[in-house]
Amino acid sequence: MKKTKSKLLFGSLKVMACASILAAMSIVLGKYLAFNVTPAIRISFENLPVIMSGIFFGPIVGAAVGVVADLLGSIMVGYAINPIITVGAGVIGLVSGLVSLLFKRKSGFSIVLSVSLAHIFGSVIIKTVGLWLFYGLPLIETGLWRLLTYILVGAAECVIIYLLMKNSAFVKEIDNMIPKRATRDDRKKMTYEGALEYIHSVCWKGSRPGLERTVELLEKMGNPQNKLKFIHVAGTNGKGSFCSMTANILQHAGYKVGLYTSPFVLRFNERMKINGVDIPDDDLAKITEYVKPLADSMEDAPTEFELITAIAFEYFAREGCDIVVLECGMGGRLDSTNVIKDPLLSVITGISFDHTAFLGNTIPDIAREKAGIIKKTQPVLFCSDNAEAAKVIKEKADECASQYFEVDRSSFLLKSTSLDGSEFDFGAYKNVKIPLLGSYQPHNACNVLTAVDILRGLGLDISNEAIYNGLSSVVWHARFERLCDSPTIISDGGHNPEGIDAAVESVKLYFPEQKVILVTGVMADKDYSYMAQRMSEVGGMAFTVTPDNPRALPAGEFAAVFESLGVEAHACESVSDAINLARRTALEKNMPVICLGSLYMYCEVYDAVQS
Repeated sequence: MKKTKSKLLFGSLKVMACASILAAMSIVLGKYLAFNVTPAIRISFENLPVIMSGIFFGPIVGAAVGVVADLLGSIMVGYAINPIITVGAGVIGLVSGLVSLLFKRKSGFSIVLSVSLAHIFGSVIIKTVGLWLFYGLPLIETGLWRLLTYILVGAAECVIIYLLMKNSAFVKEIDNMIPKRATRDDRKKMTYEGALEYIHSVCWKGSRPGLERTVELLEKMGNPQNKLKFIHVAGTNGKGSFCSMTANILQHAGYKVGLYTSPFVLRFNERMKINGVDIPDDDLAKITEYVKPLADSMEDAPTEFELITAIAFEYFAREGCDIVVLECGMGGRLDSTNVIKDPLLSVITGISFDHTAFLGNTIPDIAREKAGIIKKTQPVLFCSDNAEAAKVIKEKADECASQYFEVDRSSFLLKSTSLDGSEFDFGAYKNVKIPLLGSYQPHNACNVLTAVDILRGLGLDISNEAIYNGLSSVVWHARFERLCDSPTIISDGGHNPEGIDAAVESVKLYFPEQKVILVTGVMADKDYSYMAQRMSEVGGMAFTVTPDNPRALPAGEFAAVFESLGVEAHACESVSDAINLARRTALEKNMPVICLGSLYMYCEVYDAVQS
């Protein structure tokens, strides 16, 4: 209750401040910038701020602004106060406010009607009577001249107000000023469960590359992304780890950091974090409720990812994040995150074959799509040593007059690695420790350190202490993550050929000369034959599952692929069954268990291991 009252008070104070500014504008326009034609006829826009206050904040505020402006203005210039003229000024604000309550405030009809009725009752009828009674001016003749004058002045006022109301960002700021009291309908507000149901509803399904829908939705929202600074990250693999490490370093440097990643592995809220904390359920519900009618009003409805991206931008903007580390969903050029302008830094972690149906069948084609995130004159970092991809990305950087950086690994020295983490040197950074497992994570950390050096060059205040603490405390699930010690169970989200390659190399690093038990499932649209062939290099036995995704390859078909490669394989009904079988076998044969092939399995793997 106290929080609600404080919000109401703060909202009321903001309205009072804005109303005071409008009253001051009315005084200046009416008493100092007016053009007197005759004693009865004066050309001015003194009533424009009064009408605006009525339309924006309602009839009571509008009337108050009109009365206060007339009284103070008369006193300031030494005019005798004419009470009927003062009443007329108040009626102008009152009428415009009443009309705005009856009609849609943004419509041209509502604006014309507000201005017309306000001037007819306030400027023409009441003020003319005041001039007649107090100064003896002819009633009919004065009224007709004033009517003609306010037809012209009113037309200009209508245009000005209409243009303001067409600016969605302006309207949103005005709406945010108005305090909203709890009503009986509050119990009908969208719940967290309702928000997720709406986000995941069937009408949003599918992937349709393109920025038009995202641009339209964000414009309806007032373009919250334009209030934020971004580090934009694309790439086939390594994006999530890069984003998590970078965000943690910036947080330790004292910045308020938003982190947007996909997909989630345990809970939807993981997709948008601030300083490592998932978006609260209530905030997700409130923002989804705000976005829903805007998305529903679109003729070409946004996709699920586009909707989630818009919600994230709104959340980060409302919370006033200093920097947002923004991960692309797929590709780059046509990814919905690519609506942002002038990121602090664009990062492309690596290029390999994935989503070829959308991104192309060659490395240069895929690199070209990823390079689409590069913005004019803004720096770009490429983190791979793939020469074909580097050539394409550098050409795009040159085309955009963007400074191009690569990661120089010549100074990298791995000093130790185990299931507790790694320690390494990289350039001026000595004895860097990271808890993340996987042979690839020290290399990902080098990418991050290179990015940090670039950001320091751009003026960001990032101390060495923040760098070391940020890296040593980073958490990133489902990337060669140890879930259990007895037996050793590790889950890795490798879901494409490059990811599987990295996972297999990690298995060889941590378990040399030893076979492992595989729990694995893949998507049917991946190169699962190659993935199975690589996994067979380290797998002594495989328990296959069907991931919870419409694109999943049936467990039986995947088991048959392993059998053809000489690996004993068993198709399981569920991930839980596979984990239980693998755990018993591992304890009997003293073998580690490696779960990989799809991020969509992680939640079930995690639950099964913890049970």
